Amino acid sequence: MVSNTFEHLADDKQLRIRQALLHEFSTYALAQAQVARIVADAGIARGAFYKYFSDLTDAYHYVLNIALYEIHKSMPAVPTTDNVETYIESIQRFVQETDKTGYRDLIALHYRYNEGFLGNQPSKMFSGDHGANQWAITLLYHQTIKDIILDPDTSSARLAQLRFVLTRN
Repeated sequence: MVSNTFEHLADDKQLRIRQALLHEFSTYALAQAQVARIVADAGIARGAFYKYFSDLTDAYHYVLNIALYEIHKSMPAVPTTDNVETYIESIQRFVQETDKTGYRDLIALHYRYNEGFLGNQPSKMFSGDHGANQWAITLLYHQTIKDIILDPDTSSARLAQLRFVLTRN
C-alpha cells in the first residue's frame, strides 16, 4: 500500500513517479521490472522509492489500481441480462479508455503475465435469486474484455458472441 509519505508529496512529483511506474509496468512484466529503471525515470533516489512503496509489487498494485479506477468509472455497477447493450457499450468504452488513457500496454501485460505471476483469486460470489446468473455474466464480461485486450482484431466477433449468449432465451 502506498505510504502516507507519498500521499503528501507535491502533485508534480507524484505525477512524475506515477508516469515512471506506468512506463515500467507497461514495458516490462512484473517479474522483469526494475526499481533502478523506475527511480532513474522518475528522478528520485532508490531509498525514496522504498519510502513510498514496500516493494515492486506494491508499486505495481498502486499504478494498476489507478488504471482500473480510471477505466472502470463509466461502467454500470451490476451486469444483468437487462442491460446487455449497456454493458457491451461499456466494454467498447473500456477498451477505448485503455487506449485513450495510455493504459492498454499495462493492462495487456497484466493479463498476459502479471495476473498469473501475482496468483489467481477466486471469482466473486453473488447471492440471491439471480446470483448465479450475475456471477456468470460478470465472468463472461471480464473474459471478453481480456480477450479483446489480448487480441484486438477479434473485438467485433467477441462482442457479437457475448451479445448472442446473453440475449438468447
